[in-house]
Amino acid sequence: MDVRTFPVLTDEDHPLVARLSVGVGENTARVLAYLLCRRADPDLADPATRTAIHIGAGVSKNAAADALDDLVAADLIDETTAETAAPGRPPKAWYAAESESKTIRRTYVRHANRLIEQGRHTVTALESVSSESGDPCEADSGAAPNPVDEWGDANGSDSTATGVRSAPERASIALNWQSNPLHLPLFAAGDGSASDVSFTFDEYDGSREAASAVASASCDVGVAGAATILRERTRGQPIVPIAVYFQRSMVVLYTTQAAFGGPFERTDQLEGRRIGISSGTETGLLGRLFLEQAGVRDAVELVDIDGEEQAALRSGSVDAVTGMVPDPDRLETAERTVDAVTVSDAYPAYGPALIATERTLRHRKPLLESVLVAAMAGWADAVYATETAAKAFASEIDQPSEHIARTFDRATDRFGSNDAVRRSGWGWHSPDEWRNLKDALAQGGILKTGGT
Repeated sequence: MDVRTFPVLTDEDHPLVARLSVGVGENTARVLAYLLCRRADPDLADPATRTAIHIGAGVSKNAAADALDDLVAADLIDETTAETAAPGRPPKAWYAAESESKTIRRTYVRHANRLIEQGRHTVTALESVSSESGDPCEADSGAAPNPVDEWGDANGSDSTATGVRSAPERASIALNWQSNPLHLPLFAAGDGSASDVSFTFDEYDGSREAASAVASASCDVGVAGAATILRERTRGQPIVPIAVYFQRSMVVLYTTQAAFGGPFERTDQLEGRRIGISSGTETGLLGRLFLEQAGVRDAVELVDIDGEEQAALRSGSVDAVTGMVPDPDRLETAERTVDAVTVSDAYPAYGPALIATERTLRHRKPLLESVLVAAMAGWADAVYATETAAKAFASEIDQPSEHIARTFDRATDRFGSNDAVRRSGWGWHSPDEWRNLKDALAQGGILKTGGT
């Protein structure tokens, strides 16, 4: 009997797996972490066979094979053959090409470029422009746009290959609201101490204003809700999503049992009710989409409440309102029971995304690469070292670090990830998903596609 033993990843290796998964997805991160751990151990520095990797990384044989192919293609690991005393062709083996810190950096740079490319494909998916217009975002019968011909040098700068940039840059970020716990990763990334870019932040009154700031070049990059991004594009704003910050929308429809006259348990209970929305906001857009998808839009009365959701509920002028996930928690007390339904539970809309202009995508790709690499590092710090990041952020927004950490943890647990992120890494977005959301908004009469 042939008995063999293999080293395996342990709980102590989880922080490394977690940071790598931001850039490559979970299974690939486990394979890469395993090879990095072997590289760091003098007794295990020899290349690992496929069997050793499959067992040591704790992933299936197919997942290990796919991860190895991906990592070799990305030049993150090298392939060789294993030394063996057995006759015949020696088996393939793999080893980590560089140190842990350099490898994490390279995974983030590579992933940043993949996200940017998804942004380019999203422009193509959202627009259908005649070739006579000469528009560089022209659709091309389903093929991916040629990044060299239509968008300039696909590699941007030598930094994509080397992970080294000549000088730090500063990027201005338009926030979609006052700084709050949901912005924790951006602030964790923004000091520039471990990246090629430092951030300055400008606060705006909602996603629409943040998108306008980016479109007018007042800010380099912004945070805006998915529905607002699509609406502003139909109005001629040349903004492009480059990464989805939270994978699911945090918009909710909620009420108190006092205002509703009892528990709110089913969407058909909304028929004949007055629903308070803030017109033109992300919550208003997705709240209307929820009502359309639930089939009750024509059976309710919409009341514009201009952002005063809780006051409208207390006054009895409406029966339910739209808002964001933290709003019901702030409203609920021992004397007041709040019932809520999350829009993305009924319709899979993206949450807030990072946006840039088409011009920035064409001509300032190295800056966007730096922003996304920093954002990934900040996301990893915020998610996997939450207490430390929250303590540093607490002085910026004058909130207790415990509240920041708790609010951010709840948001990421419910809205921060999905299967696409687990496969491909943080921020992943699909042109098809953007197109589907646009179509749903247009079919519901919520999004005007005529440029108005």
